[in-house]
Amino acid sequence: MVSQLDWRKDNGLSAQLTVMSRRQRNQAAYLALHRLQAPLLGIAVPGEWGVDAAAVDSLIQTGQAQMDGETNRGLQQAIIELRSAPLFESEIEPEFVESFQLEVINGWLMLAEALGELSEAQTGRVIHLARELADYLDKYMKSSLTLVEGEGDRERYLGSVGGHLRSYDLGYFGTRNLEIEGACHEAILAALGDDELITSRVGRQLLDRCDEYSNQLASALMAFLTD
Repeated sequence: MVSQLDWRKDNGLSAQLTVMSRRQRNQAAYLALHRLQAPLLGIAVPGEWGVDAAAVDSLIQTGQAQMDGETNRGLQQAIIELRSAPLFESEIEPEFVESFQLEVINGWLMLAEALGELSEAQTGRVIHLARELADYLDKYMKSSLTLVEGEGDRERYLGSVGGHLRSYDLGYFGTRNLEIEGACHEAILAALGDDELITSRVGRQLLDRCDEYSNQLASALMAFLTD
């Protein structure tokens, strides 16, 4: 019998961050946010937020353009433009899907503010956000009467995962996120010197896995959209 672990308290999940350089931590944080981007790009945000789709796209593109852990002036400018939206000047009561999108935006704000230092703790907060949102969605789906397409595939995946991942007793998205996160961190540490992982063959494969997962997040969230 596999003993159950608490993903919130298991420091082993983030142990690899302690041996990463700032450049590598930037890549790890970016890949965590990449796993969350489809709900932001593929689901329209409420019009009253005043968030232009081009501003969101600029945020993500500039975040990808420079991943050395140093201050990214393009990303800072994209953040300034985003912060000018009415969203940041008023109190809102978001629906479930909207709250998910807000947290993804918050993740990009956290990364932008951390660049130039990007400590282990700062990187960990971004990566923890991806874990937290995955668990949030799993629990919401479990408590809801709404049917989300692909339940059989999710159950088959959970039945096939190894004992270590199963020991966290997470749902599909929580488990899948940890699996991909682990693969990303291993690849980052295996890259030679300052080689740019993201543009390499291995990096493109990781991005494909992140995209597949992210699209699944968006698809599940769409089941909970309200008119």
